[in-house]
Amino acid sequence: MQDYPVDGDKGMLQVFNGQKMLLDAPAEVRPPAVRVKDKLYFLHEMLKLSTGTYFIPQLYFESPRMEADPMAGSSNELLALGNVVHFANVSNA
Repeated sequence: MQDYPVDGDKGMLQVFNGQKMLLDAPAEVRPPAVRVKDKLYFLHEMLKLSTGTYFIPQLYFESPRMEADPMAGSSNELLALGNVVHFANVSNA
C-alpha cells in the first residue's frame, strides 16, 4: 500500500500530471502526518530543521532516490513541499 504520492522515476508525460498528483489530490487522500524514526510530523506544524531554519510542510510525497541504498529499506525518499519561515524584527516605534 502506498501512503504518499510518488514522483515518477522517469518523470511525467505531461507537466500538468505532476501538478495534479502533488497539489490537486483531494485532502482526504493526503496523509496528515509522517512517521520518521518513531516521531510524528504533522502537516501545517512548524518544524525546526537540522540547519536551524524553520519550515511548515504543506504536503508530503515520495521520490525515487538517485542512488538506491539497499539498507534503507525503500528505494524512495520522503520529501515535503512547504514554506520556509522568516522572522522579522518589529520594534514598537
